[in-house]
Amino acid sequence: MICQHCVHNLFLCSHWPKQHLMHISPACFCFIFTSFYLNFLTQGQCMLQAISSQSGESLPENFIRFDSAPAKLVDGSVVRVRYLCSRPCQLAVEVAVSILGKTDLVVFRRKWINSTPRVYRIHQVLLRLPPSILYQHDFFNRNVLEAKNATVRAWLNHLKDGGEPGTSRGSILRIHKVLWVTALLERPNKPPTECPSWSAQLMWQMTRNRIHQCPDESDIIDMLKFPLASTGEHFGVVRRFQPFIDGALESARLHAVTQPSVTLSVWIYLLKWCHKKYCGIIHHVDRNILYSSVLMQLTDTGGSQQLARVTTGEDEAFRASVVLPLWKWVRLDCYIRDSKVWKLSIFRNSIHYDDTDGYFGIGGNKYLSGIHGYFGPIKYYRFGTDEVKCLLSNHKSKIVSTLQELDRAHQECQEIKALTKAFLQELSLPLGSVGIKHLRTVLFDEAVGTMFPVAQIKITSKSTDLLQVSSCFGNHKASLLLASIYFSNLGHSVNQQQGHVYSLIGATGDNRFALMHAGYKHSQGTDGFLKDLDMAYSYYSNAGQCTLEHIYLSNPDDLSSLTHETSDVFQYLKLRAERGDLKSQKRLGTMLYWGQKGVSKDTASAVKWFERSAMQMRDPSAMYDYAILLLKGQGVKRNYTRGFRLLNKAAEMGSINALNGLGWYHGIVLNDHKNAVKYFEQAALNGSGDAVFNLGVYHLNGKNPQNPLKNETAAFWQFLSASRFGHVGASVEASWYLSTGSLEGVSQDAERAVIMLKKVCEQNGHLGFMIREALQAYLKGSRQEALVNYILAAETGLGLAQSNAAHLCEELNLSYDCQWRYHNYSILGYDPHPSALLKMGDHYYYSSSTQENSLSLVGQAVSMYGRAALAGSPQGIYNLVVLAQRGHVLPLSVLSLFNVTRDDDVDIVVEKLLRRCHSNS
Repeated sequence: MICQHCVHNLFLCSHWPKQHLMHISPACFCFIFTSFYLNFLTQGQCMLQAISSQSGESLPENFIRFDSAPAKLVDGSVVRVRYLCSRPCQLAVEVAVSILGKTDLVVFRRKWINSTPRVYRIHQVLLRLPPSILYQHDFFNRNVLEAKNATVRAWLNHLKDGGEPGTSRGSILRIHKVLWVTALLERPNKPPTECPSWSAQLMWQMTRNRIHQCPDESDIIDMLKFPLASTGEHFGVVRRFQPFIDGALESARLHAVTQPSVTLSVWIYLLKWCHKKYCGIIHHVDRNILYSSVLMQLTDTGGSQQLARVTTGEDEAFRASVVLPLWKWVRLDCYIRDSKVWKLSIFRNSIHYDDTDGYFGIGGNKYLSGIHGYFGPIKYYRFGTDEVKCLLSNHKSKIVSTLQELDRAHQECQEIKALTKAFLQELSLPLGSVGIKHLRTVLFDEAVGTMFPVAQIKITSKSTDLLQVSSCFGNHKASLLLASIYFSNLGHSVNQQQGHVYSLIGATGDNRFALMHAGYKHSQGTDGFLKDLDMAYSYYSNAGQCTLEHIYLSNPDDLSSLTHETSDVFQYLKLRAERGDLKSQKRLGTMLYWGQKGVSKDTASAVKWFERSAMQMRDPSAMYDYAILLLKGQGVKRNYTRGFRLLNKAAEMGSINALNGLGWYHGIVLNDHKNAVKYFEQAALNGSGDAVFNLGVYHLNGKNPQNPLKNETAAFWQFLSASRFGHVGASVEASWYLSTGSLEGVSQDAERAVIMLKKVCEQNGHLGFMIREALQAYLKGSRQEALVNYILAAETGLGLAQSNAAHLCEELNLSYDCQWRYHNYSILGYDPHPSALLKMGDHYYYSSSTQENSLSLVGQAVSMYGRAALAGSPQGIYNLVVLAQRGHVLPLSVLSLFNVTRDDDVDIVVEKLLRRCHSNS
């Protein structure tokens, strides 16, 4: 391609024969021009003169030339322009450069107006150039322009009628001069005006030579790469699509809004048909929270239904006549061609389709339950395709192998169930729901029993077979344990594929632990799970919630705080309660009601202690607790009158919870929403998370008499505010808006949604009971039984259980892989326990003496000890002291907390660290 800038400059040289240009090939033109033209410049033979754009000759009434101009592109150079205007005119001096991909890029421009015509004038312009063409690439000068050549030019143009200035393109006179350009590598460094932080400078040094590439955009998108377990609940995976960055692709997409050509290919594996009239397979929700094109549903008779939004604004639907089979992978393809659905049915009107408006959902959502089964790969062709290739023909693919193994496991389960049913029928024994529950529990207990010969753990084929049968009959605690065995190298070789299979089987069984397990794996991207926060959110959304205690085995203070029924502490507490001590009565009631601190749950006894503490009429919180039990009829006969009186009295005594309770009573029982909102607002102003949540609900349902219209935005901010108080329901609601990004002014933030829900799920009551069982087993001396329970809880992502599992692996002298796995997991959490950080620090430090990358390992050890010290661990601080004495450099983030700088002497550093260590002890 001929460089137009080169052609223009050549034509300025009067001695160059223009006819010679016709014999120069376009491919080599610029190279030839460069070699010859530089010679002309050095000999001074290329004259600069004023050229008229109209006639090609100088105009006597108008004149412009350079009196002086620099030969080299230098900041601060002076250009002197001599000119004459026949009438009022505008003039300008510009500097333009040519860079890769763009010519004539103006980097400097100064304009002025001459109102005195027919007078010769000289104007002086100081060139002030940007750092991008003056200095080298560095931390503060990142957008550097590598100029191939530069030109200083001046132009003159008459003012239009009315005194308006013209433009450079329409100028009547133009002059220019080519300047020498300093090569990029020869440019000086920009003088620093500020000092970057050490970490920022290090990151810059590591990334400065990275070559930035254009994003690889494709119209073929893998909406799902990893199998998804769908429980039939109102939770699914959210996917949002953005406009194309490439202009041509985006133009084609916008054109396809009214004339779409789209293909969706969805693999599903059904365990049951829809338990309702319709279940969601894949759907698109627009910004108005309305179903748009395309909606694919499963019916209660095993058929499928498709719905689309047509350009008239109406919805049209059709049903496929084929009944989908159970326990078999099926691919559903939806083609849209020429604004109609092709290969399935034809709509009467053209389809409206905009995939950037709103979001896609896989499975269920807030308004639609999902299928009960699995989703395999889902491919989305934004511009359509004539044929979808059969994925399952590729037997070498890992995901295909997982799908096939999942099918095999379910086929084996069908055979096991059929054989068991036939066997029991021969014995004339019923296999009802009670029998199945008992059978699967017995099988699980038997499997766990086979793992503990004497005082060690041994996973045999008999153990895994029993767990597999227990899993088939619906004990998904067994499914999770099988997955844990296959992942953890605990008495069995690692087999990630089988681990994935039983993780998914447990999740489809709606088992809370299995759901948290899958959510945790996808949030971290560990054990071969694809890191996918949207998938993690879908699992966490479906997990249960309740209260969980935090007791660490490595902390003697935690163990000494336990008060089970036979302990002296419990008996003393009971004695004080019987003698009328209000605090003992309240504590005893709470422990018995929830089954806390190693005490078995006993609701009837708990209610008696709540009543005795409340009836003393001295403690508003005790009065509130008992009033709520009376109003809800939990553990005691419902009594609105007595409960309301207690609430009023507690509120008068300053109970914020009682104010919220009065709001609930007026809204739910009396249907008096005006007073309900009044009490909720009073409680919210005093810091009640429950009241803030309730106000959000009023915004959501539009029942607030002061603001009777539904306002989802106001509701979201109330829910988000309440979630900061730890409110479970508010966290669930706020995270839904964050995961979908469907609310105006609220961006999609899947990571924040996952963090919120993970905290909620770790308050799961069933998880709390598992932790209690593990703790009781540990106290009874059954380390192996405790380890199994802690491993099950650890696989859900609970840092407490991970720390305790690692502690038991060490205590039982199991493989180092076991300790490493759970200590490593425990430090990945958002708030790791200091003991886990210390263990990992020890691991890195002692490994440094035997491995080549010793400096890197020591650095990681310092990081672990530093994090423990920041968490307030005296041992972490002491370890830092030892490392400092041995000459290791401590991170500035740690030193700054102790008022230490890098310039301080080692003895001063040690003294300050030890002083803080003693204060933390």
